[in-house]
Amino acid sequence: MAPLSELISMRWPEVVTFFLILGRTSGLVMSAPFWGSRIIPGLARAWVAVVLSAAAYPSVGTLVLPPGAASGAGYGAILFLLLALAGEIVLGIGLGWAAQMLFAGLRLAAHELEMKMGLSLAQMIDPQWGDRSSTLAGIFELIAVLVFFSLNGHRLLIEALGSSYAVFPLAGSKLEFGRMIVGSAGEIFSIALRVSAPVVVGLLLSDLVLGVVNRAIPQMNVFFVAMPLQVAFGMLLLFLSLPAVVWFCADYLGAAGHQLSALSAARGK
Repeated sequence: MAPLSELISMRWPEVVTFFLILGRTSGLVMSAPFWGSRIIPGLARAWVAVVLSAAAYPSVGTLVLPPGAASGAGYGAILFLLLALAGEIVLGIGLGWAAQMLFAGLRLAAHELEMKMGLSLAQMIDPQWGDRSSTLAGIFELIAVLVFFSLNGHRLLIEALGSSYAVFPLAGSKLEFGRMIVGSAGEIFSIALRVSAPVVVGLLLSDLVLGVVNRAIPQMNVFFVAMPLQVAFGMLLLFLSLPAVVWFCADYLGAAGHQLSALSAARGK
């Protein structure tokens, strides 16, 4: 143990640099699409984080430690390491959350459609997150996952991780990144509105038609036929709009890829 402790003391800046890289990578793996789900074993996620950290270490460079933490001994070094590590983990979680916005928006859109179609009581256990989920939310998430991997979304995440070290250096200030994440949280509602708009508008028009029929034919029990008609018409509109949902997911991920390309270009300058 003595040679190991001496080696860590001699290479303390390199050790701190690797642990901070591992913290950011671990936060990304914990919150990223697919890798952050419960169906992926924790050991597999840990190995992915270690491999990505080892691959990113040569391009990051050794961190220059402040005088109180450069020796690796004392409470100052430990406090610096814990605070910097917590900041890197939070930043990694934020990167994964940015990739999760599309999936969260699709889940919200599915809940809106189910409430409008009267299917909100149909629930099932989602193995990805371990809680209750709806059928339409599962369908939308499967579409998003297929589009995500077909457009190399996992590579986009790795590129985002590599570019983040140039934009947000290790142990640096993360306030600007926090403002970016908070400001982009409203994108979830925008995604949900754009995805659910065709079906919701069609169902609203069907409500107007049923109201006119109820006024024109009072003898007809509109409430008796409204529920099955809403479900059937909503499912028809949903299946007709599925190609547009796939196109929307592809367009959203493509725009994210262009932003990452611009970020990588700025990193290279």
